[in-house]
Amino acid sequence: MFFLGSAIHVILWLFYKSLRTLKVYLVSFLIASLLALYAILHIDRIESKSTEKDYWLFLPILFLANFGLLRTLFLIIFGNEPLMTGYRQSSWEQGEYRRLHFGDAFFTISTLAIPWLTIIFLSYLKILN
Repeated sequence: MFFLGSAIHVILWLFYKSLRTLKVYLVSFLIASLLALYAILHIDRIESKSTEKDYWLFLPILFLANFGLLRTLFLIIFGNEPLMTGYRQSSWEQGEYRRLHFGDAFFTISTLAIPWLTIIFLSYLKILN
């Protein structure tokens, strides 16, 4: 389940521009909700305690919730769409239609790291185990 949740999380992260449209975002959120529901229903199974951890299936829904919140906050603060910064890009290089800035870097790192850190933190606190 780790690979499935991680793969969907990375795919959503890489194709974040398609999530700007409400229809794609809602369909993705529905699919992620179904994965999270599956994880909730199977997280207490005894046979899955030692082998596979279903809580990694929460990564896509955590990403989508985080993405929606951070994108709305970014639009309010900066007044334009966030851009994912690429490897080794700096604020002086051009983005698609504007210069990249700290907000873009924060958005990129936050949307990738916060879902992972949330799962790791909750499993450390033994809430998910």
